[in-house]
Amino acid sequence: MQDVDGLNSGFARALLEQYLENPEAVSAEWRSLFESGSSEVVATHPGLARLLELAGADGNGHAAAPPPPPPPSLPPPRAETPPAAPAPPELDRRPEPQAEPGVDEKLLGGVAAAVALVEAIRTHGHLAARLDPLGSEPVGDPALEPERLDPELTPELQQRIPAALLGVHVPGETAADVLPRLREIYSGTSAYEVEHISDHEQRTWLHAAIESGRYHQPLSADEQHALLSRLTEVEGFERYLRRAFLGQKQFSIEGLDVMVPMLDAAISHAAEEGAHEVVLGMAHRGRLNVLAHVLGRPYESILREFEGERTLEALVADPEGGTGDVKYHLGAEGTRATASGEITVTLASNPSHLEAVDPVVEGRTRAEQTDRSSRTGYNDTSVAMPILIHGDASFPAQGVVAETLNLADLHGYSTGGTLHLIANNQIGFTTDPADGRSTRYSSDLAKGFDVPILHVNADDPEAAIGTIRLAMAFRRRF
Repeated sequence: MQDVDGLNSGFARALLEQYLENPEAVSAEWRSLFESGSSEVVATHPGLARLLELAGADGNGHAAAPPPPPPPSLPPPRAETPPAAPAPPELDRRPEPQAEPGVDEKLLGGVAAAVALVEAIRTHGHLAARLDPLGSEPVGDPALEPERLDPELTPELQQRIPAALLGVHVPGETAADVLPRLREIYSGTSAYEVEHISDHEQRTWLHAAIESGRYHQPLSADEQHALLSRLTEVEGFERYLRRAFLGQKQFSIEGLDVMVPMLDAAISHAAEEGAHEVVLGMAHRGRLNVLAHVLGRPYESILREFEGERTLEALVADPEGGTGDVKYHLGAEGTRATASGEITVTLASNPSHLEAVDPVVEGRTRAEQTDRSSRTGYNDTSVAMPILIHGDASFPAQGVVAETLNLADLHGYSTGGTLHLIANNQIGFTTDPADGRSTRYSSDLAKGFDVPILHVNADDPEAAIGTIRLAMAFRRRF
């Protein structure tokens, strides 16, 4: 075997490091060299002796012997400082970092897990919400399960985590106090999709508004009585039409009765904020009830259309008896008395291509908001407010919806925010949702326009009213 001077010194050094870690990792030949006595190594392999000296020990763990003196007949070699060699791993290994005294690693991990759970609830809580009046089981999401976190958020660990570290707006002292309440808020009979919004101020405001519950205050006894009376009127009218005009198209509001109290609340809030007019555009479903109870059209006027009564004036004007238009296309106008004063409510006429009314409503509202008394004109978005009521199939399917949403933030077309209600009866005319759209919700189109999306179970009228309060507050703020 050659000495380890020169080009093969690096190779020998690597073998030595392997040997120091595990003697069995090198060949028997090299192992015998490393284990031989110092004098023998110096005599046969002086380069290896220097390497052992640099390593700090020979194969027996003793200090390496110094190199032998040069033979007398030769001039003494020039002293050279050997290059510094890296120490073997044992000699260069740094001690493992130790936790500072008083630091609880499990608690720190628990805080990180709790923060992740808060984010999951805000983002995916709607997937576990009880939104279906028919009682179908929500799909849920694994991210909402505390036992899947690392470390697992046990009740004992949650009791040790201060609520202030989680950045939520739910009252409570510890994570054990606020996390169940947060889950109830985002996964109850109302749910929220706001994390897609790119504006940080809007997201922060929505988090505070949703989690504080200030817009979902319980109704007083008088408010509950008024709500019950309103729902009774809606239901009674639907039952009468179904019994008296069996077989005629009615486009019933049944299952979505709460739409009328929701419109009542929206109109009252608009009047409170100074609006003089609310402009409505809506689909067929529920239109007769909205005409009767929101715009105040007399029952007799609606029933005459069912009975096909023709007045003398109509016979004179059209003796041939033309078919005319259907009652579901006609608009109306009425005046509502609210606590803040009277307000005009206008329902725009629209064709059976239902969403075609959307830009008409926006344009009419913009015209009402614009004061043309000056040369330049002035637009005041508080003067009038648009409300659009969609079907769950038409909202994602008809392109005019996206075209109208695209006008929302344009200076020349904005109306200061539109309240969109999607009447989801879970069947688009005759089509199941899975066969009618490629998204989970019919409202998913609105995410592309940074619109906050609020879901509510129509069988929880108090939650529905709270949702309207929140939506109107958001419009007023932004």
